[in-house]
Amino acid sequence: TRPAPGGARPAAGDATGRASRSTRLDSLARELHAAGRQGRTSSWLAERLGVSARTVKRDVIALQQAGVPIRASSGPQGGYVIDQSGQRTLSLTPDEALAIVVGLQAVPDQPFAAAGSSAAAKVLRAVAPDRRADVTAVAERIWIRPGEPEPARDDGVRTVLADAIRDHRVVLLDHAAADTDGTVTEQVEPLGFAHSRGAWFVLVWSRETDAGRWFQLDHVVAAQPTHETFEPRDVREIFRAGSSPA
Repeated sequence: TRPAPGGARPAAGDATGRASRSTRLDSLARELHAAGRQGRTSSWLAERLGVSARTVKRDVIALQQAGVPIRASSGPQGGYVIDQSGQRTLSLTPDEALAIVVGLQAVPDQPFAAAGSSAAAKVLRAVAPDRRADVTAVAERIWIRPGEPEPARDDGVRTVLADAIRDHRVVLLDHAAADTDGTVTEQVEPLGFAHSRGAWFVLVWSRETDAGRWFQLDHVVAAQPTHETFEPRDVREIFRAGSSPA
């Protein structure tokens, strides 16, 4: 690995450095793909992303766990390289890959943000090696301003809900009460996720009210899966077109 050529490093406090973790993971994967076999040093990546070398290491581990073939090179610089040896099973044009990557960037707070970051890296691998840099160059020049910064989320809650939606499993949901500072626990059947009015919601069938309900994910304090399963319901019938959170 080797550092970037002189003058190629942006300031540590640029917009990339202030990005959310999911956006940062996507940027990290793109940087490594663009570097090819020469890879990047951890110090170069840290400065590029505006984070510490320790954060870079944690992000690399997260991408590795998501299936991105990153290997570490030995030596005092401690660099990272994406393994290019695997055969591509999917072929995309640069414009097709760019459309997918930009689409993932547009919703960095989605329930599957971490998986989205690894998916973006795999999308780049589906582009011919001599065109990947073109995709990265354009993607870096598309800015998406999501609005006001959103509060930190508990990814564990989202994982439980996503698993429950897939497995049709009843969940004990703790959410912020509408009229007090406390929380309320409901037994629910998670049915899906929805994005409305700039926020993500989980769509459920509440066994307390015997009706479909929207719960804003940022207001969900905890989600505990039970051993009970439920019969799938028609989400479109319960939440008809035009339905929205109260």
